[in-house]
Amino acid sequence: MAGFEIAVTIALFLSGVVTGLLLVVAWAVRREDRRVTLAVEAPDRVSRVARRMNGLRRRDLNLEFLRPVR
Repeated sequence: MAGFEIAVTIALFLSGVVTGLLLVVAWAVRREDRRVTLAVEAPDRVSRVARRMNGLRRRDLNLEFLRPVR
């Protein structure tokens, strides 16, 4: 019985960690979408992590066709 309780506790903890990460990434993506900052470098650490987790990289962007907020 104790093994079952430990397994449930670990599962709940890990699901909380995953849910927290997803919420932070969703918040960062929404914030960047509102600020239209995808054409420039990530403004902060949370945005950099969210871009990395989503697989978004700035490669060969032509700023002539993109209008950054700055």
